[in-house]
Amino acid sequence: MHATTALTQASVDEIALPLAALMRHLVTRTSPDFFKEVERLELSFSQVKALNLLTDHDPLSVKGLSDALGLSVAGMSRALDGLVARGMVKRTEDPGDRRARCLALTAKGAKTMEGLVAIRLAGIRAFVADLAPAEREALLPGLTLLTARPEISPLTPPEAPR
Repeated sequence: MHATTALTQASVDEIALPLAALMRHLVTRTSPDFFKEVERLELSFSQVKALNLLTDHDPLSVKGLSDALGLSVAGMSRALDGLVARGMVKRTEDPGDRRARCLALTAKGAKTMEGLVAIRLAGIRAFVADLAPAEREALLPGLTLLTARPEISPLTPPEAPR
């Protein structure tokens, strides 16, 4: 932890609880359009999670995906079989272990994730547009600081067309 002072549960909750409320609001606000698109694409929640993880960490093994997502290897394999059959994920030989297979996004899988991210981003843009100028000005410095963290900065979407 980076903090130099001792944290108490109350001091953590002072930030964690409002942050959780904000996250819940943003997810709820963007969910209808997001889930309509997931349904249109006939993707399961496990498949969306796998596509999302492969977007940032590809290639991965089935075991690596199942461990990261908290799913059984068998369940992850079934989800991936569907993605492979639809051309969104490809299996390749693991260069370090010829018996193992790695999974990576195809161009179609990357395009699918770009579309899903764009839907979420549209909802977030609408939320930001509804903020008062003082709220936006107060939010920006904290977000700038947090998104500079090495585990977050690679996740920042590139400038997307509106």
